[in-house]
Amino acid sequence: MIDNIVVVSRIRLARNISHKPFSNNTSTDIADGILTCVFNALEDISNFDMFECKNLKNDVLEELLEDHLISSELINNSDISGVAISEDRSVSIMVNEEDHIREQCFLDGLNLKRAYDIISDIDTELVDNLDIAYDEKLGFLTACPSNVGTGLRASVMMFLPGIVLTNNVDEMINAVTPYGVCVRGCYGEGTSANGYLFQISNQISLGKTEEEIVQLVESTALKIVELEKMALNNLLNNRYDDIKDEIYRDYGILTNCYKISSEEAIEKLSKVKMGLNMGVIEIDNPHIIDQILNNVSRVKINKMYGNDMDCNHRDICRAEYIRNALKEN
Repeated sequence: MIDNIVVVSRIRLARNISHKPFSNNTSTDIADGILTCVFNALEDISNFDMFECKNLKNDVLEELLEDHLISSELINNSDISGVAISEDRSVSIMVNEEDHIREQCFLDGLNLKRAYDIISDIDTELVDNLDIAYDEKLGFLTACPSNVGTGLRASVMMFLPGIVLTNNVDEMINAVTPYGVCVRGCYGEGTSANGYLFQISNQISLGKTEEEIVQLVESTALKIVELEKMALNNLLNNRYDDIKDEIYRDYGILTNCYKISSEEAIEKLSKVKMGLNMGVIEIDNPHIIDQILNNVSRVKINKMYGNDMDCNHRDICRAEYIRNALKEN
């Protein structure tokens, strides 16, 4: 049940090169030098595909953003930024984002400790090979004060329809905020919780060890898992018939619609996913719902069917893809 609620774990480390201005105050020449320096260091560490953002098409950048491999800030800095991505796409190293280096590792489910071990090994190599900005009292120096110290941000993406539908989001936020944990939308600060997805992460990294931060976010995630279970039980006990009817109606629309927007598709697929977690609906391959959710965006539909289409045609293609995927599974 935990892995149905905790979708993915991420560890991110922020690092900067000593005696170089932060990315938002640097020159193109300095930024190019940092990019070359980091890419050269990564060549000796592991197998990465390395890209300069200015050489990538907009739809490629948008797809990488949707997959959380890069950030909006990196795209905004596309004239000076780059990214290195591991073969299995579990690790990405962003260069010249808000900080000179943003290292991150993603793993399915609640796997913060394993993700930390993976990114820590890469970070050790980078620190050994680059002149990283570090202060003996403060720790790693970063562009944003909240990242000073370990430079570590531990986060989990959580699927919380029960908490949303029982109107307990504010209660959840109030319960975890005093412990130094923040709750955001699925794409980070300032974004909404599309598809009942929330990002849970530590607020600051100064004054705590890496292990303490990882443990804090993991223990908070487990508390939220229990809150979500309670909320789902509440729905089962008090609104079973209505919830089941909504889920079956949504599944019926998904299997029969002629056209559908990405927003409506995400809403209905997320409701069906909730139904699978609650045991009120069964399909032969429940994992297909997550696969479809990952493929219904504008960028992914364009990639499948061709870029040259208007919104109406895209909605028709999206519906066709969903119908076929569900019928095959």
